[in-house]
Amino acid sequence: MKKSVFLFLLPFFAVISFAGDSVPLIRKRISEVAFTVVAMDGNNRPMTNLSPGDVTVLENGQPISQFNLRSGGDLPLRLGIVLDLSDSTRKTWPVLRAALARSVAEVIRPQDRLLLMTFNSKIETLRTIAEPASLGSALQEPTPGGLTALYDSMFSACRHEIFLQDGEPHRSALILISDGEDDISLHGLNDVIDEAELNAVAVYTITMHSPHSTAPGDGVLNTIASATGGRDFIAKGAGQLELALSMINQELRSSYLLYYRTADEGATRNFRRVYILSRQHDGSHLRSRAGYYTKP
Repeated sequence: MKKSVFLFLLPFFAVISFAGDSVPLIRKRISEVAFTVVAMDGNNRPMTNLSPGDVTVLENGQPISQFNLRSGGDLPLRLGIVLDLSDSTRKTWPVLRAALARSVAEVIRPQDRLLLMTFNSKIETLRTIAEPASLGSALQEPTPGGLTALYDSMFSACRHEIFLQDGEPHRSALILISDGEDDISLHGLNDVIDEAELNAVAVYTITMHSPHSTAPGDGVLNTIASATGGRDFIAKGAGQLELALSMINQELRSSYLLYYRTADEGATRNFRRVYILSRQHDGSHLRSRAGYYTKP
């Protein structure tokens, strides 16, 4: 299972060359990698005073001694809303549409970007939303029946142009509302996780059923959320849905950005596993994606 991060490629070259010598030219590219970190205290509330001294960073088992940490609450947010139009979502559509409209209006700021995607056997809606207030009217009543291409749709969402790296720090997240089941996709679960990691997209998932029962797709939704630094929720009814969306908004606006330089040694794409751990013994814990790819 893998999580993900921002990846900024900053070229630096170390050159060893002397006139008349046959010493080869040595080039090493240095990358700056950045992770969005959610810090929760022992009562599972966001921490507002995290410092570098509270954190241990390990890359492929080796400690990273030099890293920077800053609040990410003021970073531009790139948020995608992805809705599964299968029967499980259609049953709660009026409640869902109203709750999403309120939630987006609360979290989106002028510098942010918002994407809406709906899907069943194929992507039905894919559009950027300029005004958060128009989200409710953009959500049309779903038609009944049909197969579900969850993995193909999520793969496309994670590689949408709003999430591509452009050199400017930002926070990228998707809120997926689905039952977690797929019966037609060409891509698989690992493809979705890889694409989310590559583009530093944290995936938050919400499924609508009783928290006291287990549905077939719950494990899939948990895997996607855990691997990408997001979080999975099970909600029954309007109250629990509103609470889940409120908790997601709170995390999106209270996270941290942790970044450091690392050498990109090879010409092939490699995944480096990164653990970001709390050094405190007070029940606090940190959440981020599991690592990053050295090359696209």
